[in-house]
Amino acid sequence: MAKVRIIFLALLTLLGICSCERDGMDFTLNVGPFGDSEETRKVMLLYEAGFNSLGGYMGTNINDLQEGYLPGKGRNDDVLLLLSHLTKSSRNYTSETAPAMIRLYSDRGKCRMDTLKVWPVGTSIANAAMVTEVFNWVKESFPATGYGAILSSHATGWLPEDYYNNPKKYEGNDRSNSYYWSRPQYRTFGQEYYSQGTKTEEIEIKDLAAAIPYKLDYILFDACLMATVEVAWELRNVCSYLAVSPCEIPAAGFNYKTLAGHLLQPTVPDLKAVCKDYFAAYEKDSIYGATITMVDCNALDPLANTCRTLFDRYRSGIRNLDGRNVQVYDRTMGGKHYFAFFDLKDMLREAGATTEDLALLQDAIDQALVYEAHTAKFIDVNLERVCGLAIYLPAYPDYRKDSWHGTQFLDNFYKSNISWNHATGLVE
Repeated sequence: MAKVRIIFLALLTLLGICSCERDGMDFTLNVGPFGDSEETRKVMLLYEAGFNSLGGYMGTNINDLQEGYLPGKGRNDDVLLLLSHLTKSSRNYTSETAPAMIRLYSDRGKCRMDTLKVWPVGTSIANAAMVTEVFNWVKESFPATGYGAILSSHATGWLPEDYYNNPKKYEGNDRSNSYYWSRPQYRTFGQEYYSQGTKTEEIEIKDLAAAIPYKLDYILFDACLMATVEVAWELRNVCSYLAVSPCEIPAAGFNYKTLAGHLLQPTVPDLKAVCKDYFAAYEKDSIYGATITMVDCNALDPLANTCRTLFDRYRSGIRNLDGRNVQVYDRTMGGKHYFAFFDLKDMLREAGATTEDLALLQDAIDQALVYEAHTAKFIDVNLERVCGLAIYLPAYPDYRKDSWHGTQFLDNFYKSNISWNHATGLVE
């Protein structure tokens, strides 16, 4: 969904905060050289799929990026790249534009921007083929010791392409009496308009994972609702670390003035510092609040094994729990939409997990999460029982027509398309 752009007429009360991080961990990633490369430089790619309602905000992010740390342009200097596809003006989808690859660097203390490649006008970058083309071009053009990406656009986790715009294509009218189908809340990563603004294109997470042709040191999603176990598991072999948000992300996004300094200036990228900067910007915000999670993808196997055991052990409880009692991360829209993002630990708590089993789960979560922080609220979502990772709440066995469970279609999609389900057996 959109990064949040709501304006309140009155200030809300200041939000409480909570955060945690692994004991004894420093702030930098332990990443090694890229393959057998003898290179010493790093590459950071900001991938802005912004031919949508976020185009203006992404333009501001580019300006902020220029005010922060910039590497030089020498052969051994780190490389800061920007793939940008923005609208000419706010929500102007009929005036098509051309995506461009730009290198930002410092020349005698001033920011320079070299345009390296331009794609045809009207090209959408919110598709898997474009992702593969871009990342291959980056590697071929700039051999390096490591690569990282900031992926910025609309997003909502693991759900099917076009589910946001046209759920009836999948669901029909079966639930029309229970849900407000004309504008449900969900979408996959990366949405752009094309064909004079009459169509949109998106990338399902499975396709995104398959499209990235080599392993990255990190992926930071400047996009909403991506801190789900389904997304993390799908990308576990694509990157070493993930920075994601269980809730939405305000349209202004991350702190782009300090972002490159954290990811390029140190010997190895300091992704945790990026997360901390983001949270600091919103921890006392009276309008939004914030959630942020940093995942060590190398530690997800124990979490999956633990979840498989507990899903089997509490199968009956998961089937019969009342979703209204489980912590959610997505927001209500006038009570007219259903929920799809529930807290992983709180789901098992409501399913009847014992104190000992919840502690076992928390141990696995603690190993997988390098950093987690959240305010007491995100806009109108109370964040009372937060582990930092969201999960789907299945609809079976009776495919209940209420706002607090999935649907029969989503259950079937989950079984056949979501690799987390293959690893854990959440949906039978």
